[in-house]
Amino acid sequence: MSVRRSLIFMLVLIVVLPAAAFTLRANPPQAAQPQRQLQEYTVGLGDVAVSVTAVGRIEPDQTIRLSFPTGGRITALRFEVGDQVVAGDLLAEIENEPQQIALAQADLALMMAQMQKERLLQGADAGQIRIAQANLDAARAAAASAASAVSAADIRTLELAYQQALAAYDAAVAARTTAPGDQPQAAYDLLDARIGQASFNAEIARLQLEQARTGAPAGQRNALNARVRQAQAELDRLLAGPTQAEIDRADAQIAQAQTQVDQARAALDRTRIVAPFDGVIASINAQVGGLALPSVPIIEIIDPDPLRLSILVDEIDIRQIRAGMDAVVRLDALPGVELPATLERIGLVGVNQAGIVSYEVAVRLNGSDPRVRIGMTAEASIVVERRENVPVVPNQFIRLDRQRGRAFVNRLLPDGSLNEVEVALGLQGQDRSEIRSGVAIGDALAVDLSGDSLSLFGG
Repeated sequence: MSVRRSLIFMLVLIVVLPAAAFTLRANPPQAAQPQRQLQEYTVGLGDVAVSVTAVGRIEPDQTIRLSFPTGGRITALRFEVGDQVVAGDLLAEIENEPQQIALAQADLALMMAQMQKERLLQGADAGQIRIAQANLDAARAAAASAASAVSAADIRTLELAYQQALAAYDAAVAARTTAPGDQPQAAYDLLDARIGQASFNAEIARLQLEQARTGAPAGQRNALNARVRQAQAELDRLLAGPTQAEIDRADAQIAQAQTQVDQARAALDRTRIVAPFDGVIASINAQVGGLALPSVPIIEIIDPDPLRLSILVDEIDIRQIRAGMDAVVRLDALPGVELPATLERIGLVGVNQAGIVSYEVAVRLNGSDPRVRIGMTAEASIVVERRENVPVVPNQFIRLDRQRGRAFVNRLLPDGSLNEVEVALGLQGQDRSEIRSGVAIGDALAVDLSGDSLSLFGG
């Protein structure tokens, strides 16, 4: 572009621009009229609730941190974080082989004591009674032979008794030799006792036979008479059954064995961690092979059923609520989700925070939702008053004149215009309010959302 053309262009701008600006100031453009943005509502029946609202955190029903009462090397961790456990489940162990052996020995001793009492209560069997009767008969025969002259027939009788005693001894030895190997020790002890008894009887029969053949002195006759009394007492004891003193001794042995079992089991329990209730493993602060220190928590269990929300309610509102009231819980992490709940308990002692006194309130969630997690921030609305099936209007359609205590709504007329009318409010909820008079069921209401005509509840 040449210098001359440039000068001409600049001159045109200097003349034209001020003229254009003057024209715009003299004839400003007309502002566009705002269009109405009506939101409509038809008066109908509904429910209104007044609530006390507070914010808190989702908490489990109970939480416990578990530890070993004694230290040791960890040999087992049977669950992982997040696993479900049932009350009584074995969670962890430290080295406990000596404790397991001690418990097994104590259990065996208790079983033996109980078996001995059972045998005592059953009394003597037919075989024991026959043996005792035979001993008595032999003792009487020996005493009688010593007290009178011995004939050839008496000697033959004593020889027969001796042979029978030897046969009984051989039978007892055979019974012990062929006894099965899986019986309790007490059974073998009984067989050995029978062998000893049979051996003793055989020896008595032999001595009686020898005495009959050679004659017995007075001292020996006295001993034989004492043997008769002893055999008679043994037979009477077997026929009479156990005495109360014998039963008491057997009970004392069982009680002592049970005490040893309890002590051994308690020692083993100190090497184990068991779930005290149904719940979920929240954390594990140990590993197999590591060293567990006494009373240092290594496993945390929570019970997520039911979940609770712990909130603080202002002292002004606390008088409006009571245990058992219905509530609704809303979570920041789950927009639009409302969970039913129940006010469970109210703290007796207030909490003073910056001069404001509040009371701790526990709200229990009814049912379970897998989306709800412990620690989530939540809001609880406790319903303190509710009215059902009454004329209701959303609060955004209501204008309040707080100074004069009056309320108004805009009725939508057939021609599209709005007519403000006064209404009498009943129960005023957070989102909607009860209308007692001023409008009727089916009336059309509207609120203009454009410009300065917007009027909200409480304005």
